[in-house]
Amino acid sequence: MSTVVTQPVAIAKAFSPGHITGIVKRASVPCRHFLYQGSEGAGFSIDRGVTTTVSLFDDRNPHYQISINGRTVEDADVSQLVLQQYLKFIERPYYIKIEHDIEIPIGFGLGSSGAAALSLSYALNQSLKVGLSAEQAAQIAHYTEIVCRTGLGTVIAEYTGGFETRTSAGAPGIGIIRKIELKGHRAIIFCMAPVSTKSILFDNSDFRSGWHDNTWLNNLKAAVDIREFVNIAYEFVSNVGLTEGRCKEPISSLKSHGFDSSVALFGDTIFTIVPEDRVREAEQCLVGHNGQLFTCGIDNIGARVL
Repeated sequence: MSTVVTQPVAIAKAFSPGHITGIVKRASVPCRHFLYQGSEGAGFSIDRGVTTTVSLFDDRNPHYQISINGRTVEDADVSQLVLQQYLKFIERPYYIKIEHDIEIPIGFGLGSSGAAALSLSYALNQSLKVGLSAEQAAQIAHYTEIVCRTGLGTVIAEYTGGFETRTSAGAPGIGIIRKIELKGHRAIIFCMAPVSTKSILFDNSDFRSGWHDNTWLNNLKAAVDIREFVNIAYEFVSNVGLTEGRCKEPISSLKSHGFDSSVALFGDTIFTIVPEDRVREAEQCLVGHNGQLFTCGIDNIGARVL
């Protein structure tokens, strides 16, 4: 049995914001290098997300433990693959303790897998003293999301923060992204049911057909107002059938009170962005509907080491 020292030799903590994708135009050609794959589209980062703490302990045999909100997990594929990339850089054996503190619901289109990958990559780079730049560490997270099929453009969006439009697919440093900082607004998010990202993004032919229509992204390139973004996102998700079913009545309730809203692409999650002085009014529109409601700010900074 291996023996772990009682005190860690290094601790690093990093945060990545969650992200809501409102529109995706297309995925890049699958045969290209992973860092050049991704999506074009738009969304915004929220100030809730994933904080990851990495603690290193000297040990005779290398091993690791991953926990999510205090519970040890064995099937954290994304985190395991990120860790595998960093183990290539070190020769010294460690017991590596990885703790993900996730503030957002998992599986509701809020970018939790990308946030976990990105915050873990930053924390491992810092604690193991690998010496990668923030951009290079983010590229590892992007690579992991593509391989695990948990996302296409989430990492570059969370790396950047704010309200962003991705006009060229790829990892941070390769994809082209426009960022607009949002101030004086709050995001109202209503999570109704989880949806598998893979089932929508990779396996849904009706949804994939929307990637080939340039109209949505061309409209977004000209939009600089968050209300324009929400309206364009609503048109996009309506076109691919995501505004019907359980989402229909809450959207109608918000609309009847003058609030434009849309649906996150990878979950039955309704969102709207409102001025700070209208938050309570928007929240009241969703009272009585079945779902999890929370309000948060916009993260204009992007992922960082704490």
